[in-house]
Amino acid sequence: MIRCIIVDDEPLARELLVGYIDQLPNITCVAVCTGAVQAFSVLHEQHVDLMFLDIQMPGITGLNFLKSVRNAPKVIFTTAYMEHAVEAFELEAVDYLLKPITFERFIKAVQKVLPKKEEPQEAPPRVNENDYVFLKVDKRLVKINHRNIVYAEGLGDYIKVYTADQTYITYLTMTKLETLLPANSFVRIHRSYIINLSHVQYLEGNFVRINDVDLPVGLTYKDGLAQKLRNVE
Repeated sequence: MIRCIIVDDEPLARELLVGYIDQLPNITCVAVCTGAVQAFSVLHEQHVDLMFLDIQMPGITGLNFLKSVRNAPKVIFTTAYMEHAVEAFELEAVDYLLKPITFERFIKAVQKVLPKKEEPQEAPPRVNENDYVFLKVDKRLVKINHRNIVYAEGLGDYIKVYTADQTYITYLTMTKLETLLPANSFVRIHRSYIINLSHVQYLEGNFVRINDVDLPVGLTYKDGLAQKLRNVE
């Protein structure tokens, strides 16, 4: 579990980051700080792996604060100012996020801190005995019935699993998810999407309509999808 702190003088920015962190299963926020002085105390009292650090703050700027910290944790800068990027990376920042920060961009930054997963050279055969899958969501193993899954969207080492009434975020790769879902019901249509064939409305051009959402179909997946749709029961 990655232990992180947020250092930002803007309440809305802190609230946004806390909300993003709460959605990820392998990172936890141990402190929210309004400035460098408070953050300095936290670093001396707790083990911290990662700081989300604003740059323009009253008193000590984020850049000067980082320079003053011995054995600093990894840092992702969060700022509204592009002009400090060069100096930030000279200080070996993991990433540099420009406000307003989107969830997708946030995930990409966090992935740089996570230990790398080794993908098998060849995916194991799919296991189809059950009509459900267990996914780790917010430190819980959540049971999701196959029929309720509409589609899954890959975000690097994370996946968003969409059901009709809820979205789950889990730390998993698309390759691994493919091995957990039955091949007769689910198909990869893009490097970032897996869909449940029973929810498809139609295929047109390079897009498939599924529960009133249009998803892109990769050229290498299109023929396979069309064949699956013709054979779907």
